[in-house]
Formats: sequence, structure tokens, C-alpha cells
Amino acid sequence: MANNLSSKNNTTDKESITRWLKGIPYEVAFWRSYYGNRKRRNDLFRWSLYGKCCALDNFDIDSYIAALNTDSPKILDVGCALSYAFGNIINCKDAHVVYVDPLAPFYNEILRHHNIDRPAITFGMIESLSAAFAPDSTDFIHVRNALDHCADPFEGIVQSLVVLKKGGVLYLNHFRNEAQNEGYRGFHQFNLSEESGNLILWNKDTTINVTEALNGFADVNTTVTDAGRIVAVITKTDDIPEELYSVNETARRQSEMLMATAMYFHRLGNSTRYQLSRFISTLGHRTMRLMPYSILNRIKRLASK
Repeated sequence: MANNLSSKNNTTDKESITRWLKGIPYEVAFWRSYYGNRKRRNDLFRWSLYGKCCALDNFDIDSYIAALNTDSPKILDVGCALSYAFGNIINCKDAHVVYVDPLAPFYNEILRHHNIDRPAITFGMIESLSAAFAPDSTDFIHVRNALDHCADPFEGIVQSLVVLKKGGVLYLNHFRNEAQNEGYRGFHQFNLSEESGNLILWNKDTTINVTEALNGFADVNTTVTDAGRIVAVITKTDDIPEELYSVNETARRQSEMLMATAMYFHRLGNSTRYQLSRFISTLGHRTMRLMPYSILNRIKRLASK
């Protein structure tokens, strides 16, 4: 099995960045339409776990947090969007959870517009997480249905491990092969799967055996839920190798991402297509919110064929 470790070559894949930028209108329009429809918004709040006990598939977070012997564990929910799918009550206590997402300015605007009483989102990109949070500072990182959306998922895993303390846990919970199922549309550019107990990250261009790649500084326990979701509990056991992480490279990568974004939108054609995509996505999502779930699911199945 090929292991194309993008973090080792210290270059940012501009094509991946461009694909990610193109996915922004769709993602923002999705949440604007969701929060703009009162019924769907109320359905979301009944489903979300904010203000409720945290319950994670295939991991006992209560026991893990209790064993830390601290009254204020540092917990990040990275790539959180506006779902609030991470319960903030742990061991019957209100835990302080920092909600992190690269589209935080858009999401906070949605919260303000609808006067929603939920914590604001903190800006941060998982591929440069150590630029926003100090290394060896965090006890637990939760990533649900988000790692497969970013421009460089393996770098996101490495950066998460940098930010975690030794013994800290990165918890991943994702649909199996979501990008393939979604036809590689929007943010869906990478797949997560499990093979013989190994966590596999792949798309049409590359395949990484994450379990093997992290061997020596992190333990990876990968399981599949009864519903077919991929769960990986990644525990940091040692410092991250120098060839995979450096402060300078993280700063360079973040600067390169900023410049690539500026150059992309500087081109009139790209900025025009972006605004057109924003309009079409907004119209499409608002129309879909008027349809019953059964019809939406049927359309989604047909589109994925």
C-alpha cells in the first residue's frame, strides 16, 4: 500500500487548496439555509449534544477525562461547523470546549443574524492547528465528519498530535469513504476507511496507512461502529519527529495558504465563479429545505450514482 506522506515533503498542494476554496460557498450556504429554516434549525438543536452529556462511539470519554486529575481539561472540537455535535457535559460537569473551524467568521455571522445562544466559533485550520494553539497544551481533540473536508488531512492529524499533550487523545469519527459517496463534490475530497485494524486515508491520487505512518509516536485504535462509521482513537505517546513538524514550516504553510487564497480570488474569473456558486448554492439549499427528508435522500442517492 502506497504511503504518500504530504507532510514530509513540506509543500502545500495548491490544487487541494483550490478545491477547498471552491467548496466554501456550498458549505456556508448549507448552514445559512439550515439556520434560516426554523423547523430544520429546531430539529438540529434537538439532535445536537450542546448542553447534554457527551457520548462518543467506541470511547469512554468520562473515564478518560476523570483519569486526567484536572478540573479544567482543555478540549477542542475541530472542524465543528454549526452542528454542535460534541456534548459539553462530561462526568456531570460543564466542560469548557473550544469550538474551532476555518469558516468561523461565516458561522459567527449566522449565529449573530439569527440571535442563536451558542458559543462562538474560534478560527483555526487543522492543517496549521499549532499556529492557533500551543504545542503540548491540549488534552482531547474531537473531529467528527471534518477531517475528510480539509486540504491536507494527514497534516491535520500530525498538527493535532503536536497540540496534544503526551497521553492526549485525538478522536476521529467519520462516515466511511464519504468523498467517494459524495462524488468528490465540494469539501468532500478524502476518504477514511479501515483495513485489518488500520486507519486508511485515501482519495483518487494517494493512499496513506495512518496507523503505520504514526507508529513510534502515536497509537491508533481503529474500529467500525454498527452503523458503519469509522472511529479512530489516536493517543500521542511521544514527540512528533522533526521531519514531520517544525514551527517554521507551520508558519510557512499558513502564509502559503493565505497567499494562495489571495491569488485565487484576485483573478476576476475565479471571484465571479465564486459569487455565482454562492448564489446557486444558496438558492439550491433553500429550495431543498422545503422538501421532505425522504425526497432529499432519494435525490442524494441518485446524484451519487
